[in-house]
Amino acid sequence: MTDAKIVVVGAGSVQFGLGTLGDLMTIGTEKLAGATIMLHDIDEVNLKRVEKVFKMAMEESNDEGEPVNYKVEATTDPQEALQDANYVIMTIEHGNRMETWKQDYYIPISLGSTQIYGENGGPGGMFHTFRQVPPMLKLADTMHDVCKNAYLFNYSNPVPRLTWAINRYMGNIDPSFSSRNVGLCHGVGSVMAFIEGLFGGILRKCDFISAGLNHFYWVIKLETKDEAKLRQIGPYPEEIVPAGTDLLPEIRKRAPVLFDEMEAPLLKEIVEIYGHITYPGQSHPGEYIPWALYYAMDAKYDFKADAAHGRAAKKQMQDTIDGKSKNHWWVKQSGERAIPIMIGIENDTNQEEHAINVQNNTGNGSCIERLFDDCTVEVPGTVDRSGVHGKHIGRMPRGIEMLLMREVLLQDAVVEAAITGDYNLALQALCMDATVPNPNIARAILDKMLAVQEQYLPQFHARN
Repeated sequence: MTDAKIVVVGAGSVQFGLGTLGDLMTIGTEKLAGATIMLHDIDEVNLKRVEKVFKMAMEESNDEGEPVNYKVEATTDPQEALQDANYVIMTIEHGNRMETWKQDYYIPISLGSTQIYGENGGPGGMFHTFRQVPPMLKLADTMHDVCKNAYLFNYSNPVPRLTWAINRYMGNIDPSFSSRNVGLCHGVGSVMAFIEGLFGGILRKCDFISAGLNHFYWVIKLETKDEAKLRQIGPYPEEIVPAGTDLLPEIRKRAPVLFDEMEAPLLKEIVEIYGHITYPGQSHPGEYIPWALYYAMDAKYDFKADAAHGRAAKKQMQDTIDGKSKNHWWVKQSGERAIPIMIGIENDTNQEEHAINVQNNTGNGSCIERLFDDCTVEVPGTVDRSGVHGKHIGRMPRGIEMLLMREVLLQDAVVEAAITGDYNLALQALCMDATVPNPNIARAILDKMLAVQEQYLPQFHARN
């Protein structure tokens, strides 16, 4: 039993909000029994809908003899929601996500940028950061006022830039905040699935480490703990390898074959140049590779399909409330890690996590050497009663290190511009971005986006 208060900010989110409640209904029911679950969203319609299906699922589970012992509350008032919280899960998107993302994607390209995807890197990722930072800093301020020692788990993108921005902003208010601010992403699961497909289901027999930046992480260790059988792929035969075998050389040989089968030329080129695989997919790491468009011209988000999925999920929730659909469709594990990490803290499990996004140096040395101490890195970690701890990785391979250092320099400028609303610094950041060909294009993108998204960028317009 626990008396913890868990706040889900952006609870009306179909993906992360409902997914978090699915985790609470499955893996959390025993280890987090007794907790207060506070649902918070500024959209009252979405909030009430999610609250209703959550409570219905609890009632159904109790009726079936599988008790779920949570106290559930909901509010649109952030201060009320956060009061005395122990854990805060952030799932917000500021503004209409699909509309603003389409602007992030199409406007820079129309003005001459060679970005792909436009979510976390390139000019689109920069404006995504600019929109997300103001409401998140308000949340951090409120947390400092009403739940000073709470953990913040952030699912919202761009994860590394937002985590860094919050830590930088809070540094002069509460330097300890960074030790409780953790960004989370399920992306590492995709590279683990790739390795399973590449070798034939051997990951459980291996020591595995990936590290770098969120959406730009690299497999830097894959070593067998037991004898393992590698499947045949392309010209490479089935093979039995002993315990202690370094499989990175096998990745370098075999991965291009699978990337060819997947029609992923960008990922194939990257492993051939840098000797390591990066993930997830082509779209995310491609946001940080200046020449990605040459190999991944189709790396575009399906805005229409996502909007249709969101509408369908909301309809299904309403059908559930109206008795036309059973609740079981969403009561399942999401694969996200906030709830398992809370269980780890509450129960002092000392569990291993494959990927957490944390400040590079929280006082015990850098997780990844030669990157800024205050930047946000994605590394393996451990969880115990004292919190979430990133592991020391040391230096990354030189070629990868250069890519990470360049991206961190750009993120530093973007984060500072997002906090301060400094027009010239934003312009400098765009001029640093290798997908922006020249300063005239940078100015055009900046001026157009500041005008189109004015309502979401108070930090810039308050200064003008």
